[in-house]
Amino acid sequence: MPGSPRTRPAKPALSRESIVAAALELVDELGSAAVSMRRVATAVDTAPASLYVYVADRQELMALAHDLAVSGVELPTDADGNWRTRLELLVKRAVDALAAHGDIAAVGLTDLTPGPNSLRITEEVLRLLRVGGIADEACAWAADLFGQYIASSALEEATSRGEQPPGAVAAQLDAVHTALSAEDYPTIRALAPLLTSGDSASRAAWKLRVLIDGILAQSR
Repeated sequence: MPGSPRTRPAKPALSRESIVAAALELVDELGSAAVSMRRVATAVDTAPASLYVYVADRQELMALAHDLAVSGVELPTDADGNWRTRLELLVKRAVDALAAHGDIAAVGLTDLTPGPNSLRITEEVLRLLRVGGIADEACAWAADLFGQYIASSALEEATSRGEQPPGAVAAQLDAVHTALSAEDYPTIRALAPLLTSGDSASRAAWKLRVLIDGILAQSR
């Protein structure tokens, strides 16, 4: 016999937090594009219409899921080194946090409504840049540049964590490069071994160094 209302387990209370958490879990499982209000409603055992009591629409829900993804990012402290070392560490932590949740970083590229956790990271990026002597105008534009870098790097890292074995993407690119005509693409053919050289961590560190060096040079 089915359980009576008194013996059946109580349904978890619906809340904004539980809805956002369910959306992020669906991103982990299916990817951002597959997350719909109906799927989220099913995950939290309610009707789709009930979600609109807590969020305005899917866009707001995905923005909140993106912000939840970076909620655990720890801000570096003085013990972690000088302003530049701490900035590099903060950016890496933000990239890793987003990459751990599939393609949720893509939301940050299309939705310009940052949540409190994203704002906390931006505040620290700006503060560290000012500590480093970067001019205020350059700081403001650099924050936007770092945001784009974090999102794109997280998407790249998330892709590399996919089902393909390590080195598979590099091997595919190598095959494409070496198959090109040396007459039509002489530079690509000449640099082919270097285009996929190095591990992802080394390449990411190099890109970040170049980014900060460029900001410093422009600020001066």
